[in-house]
Amino acid sequence: MNKRAWITIIISFILSWSIVIGWSASRSFDSMAMASVDKATGNFKIGEDLYLENCATCHIPIPPSVLPQETWQEILETPTNHYGTKVEGLTGFTQRLMWQYLQNYSRQLLKDEIKPKYMAQSRYFFALHPQINFSSTITINSCIECHSQAQNFDYSYKE
Repeated sequence: MNKRAWITIIISFILSWSIVIGWSASRSFDSMAMASVDKATGNFKIGEDLYLENCATCHIPIPPSVLPQETWQEILETPTNHYGTKVEGLTGFTQRLMWQYLQNYSRQLLKDEIKPKYMAQSRYFFALHPQINFSSTITINSCIECHSQAQNFDYSYKE
């Protein structure tokens, strides 16, 4: 076999493998896009579980990335005044584990930025929803309109 034939075979082989690998990678990215909330790993998993156990029993669990660290910290530090209600059963240890999780998966405010109390005041919420015009007031319950599995901490977009 001559040199040109070998080069053609090698290029064909590389091209074929590139297509197969590209297709596999695109399938992986498609499945990753469906998981819209960062799933906690390692030591943060316990904090996520406690967060879901203590918060998602009363309302839809809000992804940590929607509010800044400073808001989450205030929420955890004042469980006796949680938007007008008292959260029962939070201990210092539970709060610390939840804080480690929320701190790791949320963001900090910019210098001189006002700390939002609600999602509708958070620039992070709007950054996660680019080019979406909200027709009604944004509340925790608004999430279900587009994210049908939000109660299960799955914020995949409902088509």
